[in-house]
Amino acid sequence: MQSLRPLQRQAGATLIVALIFLVVLTAAGITAVRFATNDERMASSNQFRNTAYQQGQTEIRSHLLRFGAVANRQPLISAKNAAASNSDSDEATDPSWKNALTRFPELKKRISLAAQVTVPTTGDNAQVNTLRSVGQLDCATFGKGYSFGNYSCEQYEVRAQAKVGGALSDQAQGFVFFNLK
Repeated sequence: MQSLRPLQRQAGATLIVALIFLVVLTAAGITAVRFATNDERMASSNQFRNTAYQQGQTEIRSHLLRFGAVANRQPLISAKNAAASNSDSDEATDPSWKNALTRFPELKKRISLAAQVTVPTTGDNAQVNTLRSVGQLDCATFGKGYSFGNYSCEQYEVRAQAKVGGALSDQAQGFVFFNLK
């Protein structure tokens, strides 16, 4: 028969196994907290990006609806009468600028538009809305057999930039406006 070992020899081994198990569980807990924090940051960033996008879209649609009323067309007239854009303007740093000038020789400088829907003014949130005339357009390009000779067609571009929580959304929408001659 085997003799039983004394209890004093066994006590340290259990303590070491328990400490190793505790270290492994602590490392797993720290990793889980890191992943949860990272997931929350990604969700917050996605939410800010979506909010900025929705803000830009809402602003563009609000301006387009506003221009539908005759009383609200002063910005269109101001954009049409704005100074012509050229290669010396602030936008000349844009790589596509030279292409825009060759495609739209009547391009005008941007004018500021007042915000229709305000973004919350906390942190680094910002909003910039602009409008510019792109130039005259032949109304007959929209079809034959219509009374387009009675209208003058002007192309415009409305642009909305929204920054929410560090996420930036920069959107532009072109539209054609028909006026009676």
